Amino acid sequence: MAKHFRIGDVVRVDGDVHAVLGSDVTWVVVKDGDDATLIDTGYPRDHDALLASLELLKVAPQSVNAILITHAHNDHIGSAERLRAEYGIPVLMHPDEVPHARRDFLDQVSAGAVAANAWRPGVAAWGLRAVRNGGTAHVPVTEP
Repeated sequence: MAKHFRIGDVVRVDGDVHAVLGSDVTWVVVKDGDDATLIDTGYPRDHDALLASLELLKVAPQSVNAILITHAHNDHIGSAERLRAEYGIPVLMHPDEVPHARRDFLDQVSAGAVAANAWRPGVAAWGLRAVRNGGTAHVPVTEP
């Protein structure tokens, strides 16, 4: 289950730049008046928290001009395709990340690597949270 959204999860970094703590990841909302740019989108199950953070910042999803993806792991692209499809928000990223975002290939930690490191403090708990929040879901961005 995704982390329950709290107002304290939104932190003003500077001016109209806000960091939002999701399920072990952070996305950033950069406001420009009533519009905004979204940097990353959290895990797939962070979607409701992402929308709640926009609402708290008085940004309608339709007013998000673009989603900038830093890299195409599931904890960064979790809601990107859904927001693109539902609201027509363009998803932007470095050209080298495009095939990864489309899931032409997948480059992220394997379940085996997590299991092999489960003895390390925090790894097993993090792995379980990642799976619960959609870390292994198939969430390609079809038109990055």
